[in-house]
Amino acid sequence: MSNIEQYYKNCKTFREQVARIEQHIKGNGIYTAFDFGKVQSILADYEKWAQANSGVIDAALKTVNS
Repeated sequence: MSNIEQYYKNCKTFREQVARIEQHIKGNGIYTAFDFGKVQSILADYEKWAQANSGVIDAALKTVNS
């Protein structure tokens, strides 16, 4: 798996984890002023940016993994 493929897999996992946390909080009636919809929107915008800039991400990940 390439660096960019791993990155997208990690993003998907993170979005799923945020959704599970939100479901738990709402399901248990726990009060929070946190805006989960905004977080999901920001993550979606970031993923669009990442798709357009995969070369930048790949280069950054290569320096981290070196």
